[in-house]
Amino acid sequence: MKTKNTFTIHTELLDGKLDGARNIYMGANSTCHLYVIPREEITIANTINDISGQPAFYILLGSPKPQAYIGQTTDFANRKNDHVQKKDFWNTALVFISDNHKIYGDDVKYLEYLGIDAAQNAGSYELLNGSNPKKPNIAPYRVNDMEVFFRDIQLLCKFFGCYIFEIAKKETHSEHMFFVKSSDRPAQGTGFYDEKEGKFILIILMEGSLLATEVVKSFKSIASRDLFIKEHCKKDKGQIILLHDVSFESPSGASGFVLGRPSNGWDDWKDSDGKKLSEIVKR
Repeated sequence: MKTKNTFTIHTELLDGKLDGARNIYMGANSTCHLYVIPREEITIANTINDISGQPAFYILLGSPKPQAYIGQTTDFANRKNDHVQKKDFWNTALVFISDNHKIYGDDVKYLEYLGIDAAQNAGSYELLNGSNPKKPNIAPYRVNDMEVFFRDIQLLCKFFGCYIFEIAKKETHSEHMFFVKSSDRPAQGTGFYDEKEGKFILIILMEGSLLATEVVKSFKSIASRDLFIKEHCKKDKGQIILLHDVSFESPSGASGFVLGRPSNGWDDWKDSDGKKLSEIVKR
């Protein structure tokens, strides 16, 4: 049964593949089209009249780590070449255009401003834009038009499965929580243990844990820790901050990465009552 709020979203498979290039749009409900283009098929942009030589708002997406670059251009078919050469992180491009071609250069600059602001406020993705654009000065009636158009961008983005403009829901954990903290450096971690089928213990570092910025010479996993930081953390104001929960196969591995030194995780992880992990979990 249809209600007054019912509308249809169309998906056109440009290459006949469900995970390939797609055109997603709302028909008569909006002029906004979302072209989803995998990196390996990016040259298809040259053949799409809606994209070639037309103003566009776009998002480059990376995975599995949620990273993104938000931009605007008057010709994505040409702009993509620079991103292919200079940006390695992305594997999918989301290109938004108006099918009546009545969006212009200043309009997409305003969409870029709205997009970066909304994504930063949501905090769901790490934005790789080097700087924030200034709010463009466009006619008041165009401001209203672009804000309506941007709402359609948000809708199609969410329909595709990209939640860059959605505020990330914080997980609540009912598990027995443990903490580790350094007395001589700014490093602290929060985690919990999880027994999987009785085979091993996982320590999951909670989002927001701070990793030590310096590592002692006796720490043997410096290279793997550096890679871990690159993949799972961000550096902000001299601090190394974990971006999301990460599983470790041993409590010592988790505490060692946090503290930047050799660690016996069974003793260093303690709960709010000061009890060691070894006192709670039988090995």
